[in-house]
Amino acid sequence: MKEDLDFLEKFPKGSNGLYIVYELYTFDNLCRLLLKNDFDHEEALYFILANCSLSAVIFQERIHNKAYEKLSAKDALPADLAGCKAQLIYDLMSIE
Repeated sequence: MKEDLDFLEKFPKGSNGLYIVYELYTFDNLCRLLLKNDFDHEEALYFILANCSLSAVIFQERIHNKAYEKLSAKDALPADLAGCKAQLIYDLMSIE
């Protein structure tokens, strides 16, 4: 498993220590960043399944349908920007 995951430091985490990935945009950005950092598609999927809190939409639209296999590292956002966007989306979803 890859040791240096500093590029994920800005992604939001829940109280259980899992990365919060409830919508497609964050999933795609996270997966692309993993691919860019020398994970292959299968390793990226296993990392996400083991280290992320996921929604049913993610399972259906990206995992079950195997759409994650079509994602490419060349489309990855810079890690800081992807993490900030993920945090912003999570904050907006958390507003009561």
